[in-house]
Amino acid sequence: WILCLDEFQVTDIADAMILRQLFAYLFDKGLILVATSNRPPDDLYKNGIQRSNFLPFIDMLKKTSNVVSLDPGVDYRRKALAGADKLFFVTTNPEDQAEEALNGMFKFLASKETDAVKEITIRIKGRDVHFDKSCGGVLYSTFEELCARPLWTNDYLKLTQVFHTILIKDIPLLSQKNKSEARRFICLIDTLYDHKIRVVASGVAPYWELFQNSAVSDEERLQENRLLIDDLGIKASEKGSLDSGVFSGEEELFAFDRTVSRLTEMQTKDYWKKWKTYVENRA
Repeated sequence: WILCLDEFQVTDIADAMILRQLFAYLFDKGLILVATSNRPPDDLYKNGIQRSNFLPFIDMLKKTSNVVSLDPGVDYRRKALAGADKLFFVTTNPEDQAEEALNGMFKFLASKETDAVKEITIRIKGRDVHFDKSCGGVLYSTFEELCARPLWTNDYLKLTQVFHTILIKDIPLLSQKNKSEARRFICLIDTLYDHKIRVVASGVAPYWELFQNSAVSDEERLQENRLLIDDLGIKASEKGSLDSGVFSGEEELFAFDRTVSRLTEMQTKDYWKKWKTYVENRA
């Protein structure tokens, strides 16, 4: 048997704990693993909780696999951006005229729809999720609507079934101080990218500078993650106990690198052509 895994990563303590036993069984049965990852094996679950229990899996993975680095040192998504239309606007840059640009883009896109501009309420697993402005397959939303509310993958998946283009207005700086919103934004972009949804957005800074892993005190980390810390039985008084990636913001910072790369590709002309092909293939 051959198992192919794309973008293999480990961020969850439960996943980390079962991987060694699972793959030991699979490899013993003759499984061949082919996987891609943004991290080499030694960096998997980096700074994770109880990572020492995960290290035997890394050793096993390295013994049973040939590790090949495919990093050319060039971001080809950014190179493809040359000549593309501007689709991300910085609200603090007067030259971008972000408000006018997004309004104009929505007006242009709405003119191609066979529907009126209106509010919309979407039913998702028994919940009503309301947005103030849409037109046909185009959603004009704010960051607050998409990421400040308790939405997650299933909600964002539903949006990909309703809209082909989403405008996201007023993305703030993201850091540990609004980590929940940052995680939702990363999840949102991953979901929209996977379904080839077109995105136009504005933010307080260029998109590659939006996530700033500013330092927060142990007390702030403790208050924000109190329930998780209690569930895991972690003693906050122990030195380094709050330095795990799940508390430090390092995992979000790493994931946001992927978000930046995807946002770059999502502005290219080639990407904007993919939605129609994706829908046709899905049908």
